[in-house]
Amino acid sequence: MKRYSLKIIAPVGVLLLAFGIAAVLAATRPSLAPDEVRERAWLVTTAPVSVGMVQPELRLFGEVVPGREVELRPLVTGQIVETGKNFREGGIVAAGELLLAIDPFDYEAALAERKAQAAEAEARLAELRARRKQEADLLASAREQLVLQRKDLERAKELAKKGNVSGRVIDERTMQVSQMQQAVTTRVNNLAAEAARIAQQEAILDRLRIGVQRAERDLANARLTAPFSGFIREVSGEMGKRVSPNDRVARLTDAETLEVRFLLSDAQFGRIIAADGNLGGRPVRIVWQVGGRALIFDGKIDRVGARIAAASGGVEVFARIADTNALTPIRPGAFVEVYMPDRGYPAVARLPEAALFERNKVYVVEDGRLVPRPVTVAAFDGDDVLVAGELADGDQVLTTRFARAGAGVRVKTEATP
Repeated sequence: MKRYSLKIIAPVGVLLLAFGIAAVLAATRPSLAPDEVRERAWLVTTAPVSVGMVQPELRLFGEVVPGREVELRPLVTGQIVETGKNFREGGIVAAGELLLAIDPFDYEAALAERKAQAAEAEARLAELRARRKQEADLLASAREQLVLQRKDLERAKELAKKGNVSGRVIDERTMQVSQMQQAVTTRVNNLAAEAARIAQQEAILDRLRIGVQRAERDLANARLTAPFSGFIREVSGEMGKRVSPNDRVARLTDAETLEVRFLLSDAQFGRIIAADGNLGGRPVRIVWQVGGRALIFDGKIDRVGARIAAASGGVEVFARIADTNALTPIRPGAFVEVYMPDRGYPAVARLPEAALFERNKVYVVEDGRLVPRPVTVAAFDGDDVLVAGELADGDQVLTTRFARAGAGVRVKTEATP
């Protein structure tokens, strides 16, 4: 019985001891108080607001093109016997400088022949004028004789009435007057014929003189000179080569009329035209990146292209580069950047694009908290955005993007540099 009692009492005692220990531990355990929840302040950057007129700058890309360029072709046919010292690829020439000369022998001979023909025609004309003068003198003499014979006839008629002269004398005097009248008429016709011959010879002489002028021009054209200052390219004429007006021997680019051709989108073109009415005279800045350097040139819009570039959806514009000459390093074909002022936007603020939320809202920091302000986007300018809305000078606008950004969020600010 004792052994049976011990088997029952021992487990019960262990349980009671365990409950006792648990009760003591529960009574002596420390109490845990919850920590107070603190609001987080996000560290952000801000940008100050300045409201006013802003004119952004468009960054475009274009190509340098010649404002004036001609194909050089010989004006006469012949063999090249001389070339200018600068008539080579990339050569710089001045206006009037010799480019090439064609053998002048045939043209000198043709000029001498035309001059000889003209001299012969002048001599013939002098002869005809002398004959006309002779005919005029003979006509004047015949008319004087006609007057005298008419007077003689009248006297004979008066004497016949008195019976002093026979009728035969009257007939003779009448015949003499008729013959002299016929002689005067002949002289008049001869004088008219001589005048016609002179007019014909003068026309022949004019034609021959034109031939002389043409021969002189052909001889002068045997020397091809530069019509304006510039640089030579695509040279194909050399000593000994036979050329004709159908052969292109080079191209000459005017160094003083270099232009930049670039494209404005329909939106950019329409925006500027709506604000200013036209593009003519608008200043541009041209940047050519070459050899790790940026060469900067000034320019002005000269004209708009004759056709709309339908394939690229834009308007072609040409800007004249200012103060260029043959020593200016830039050349046609260079790829350049073009910076042009856009239209002006009144009463807008320029902000970093990161400040724009949901495309129509920015956050202003007031008393350490974010306050949303509705805005309207006027334009984008590179990494900046131009906005108009409920903003005032001096407002600090949030420029940090973070997921918890919203109305009333607590922030700590540091101004953007």
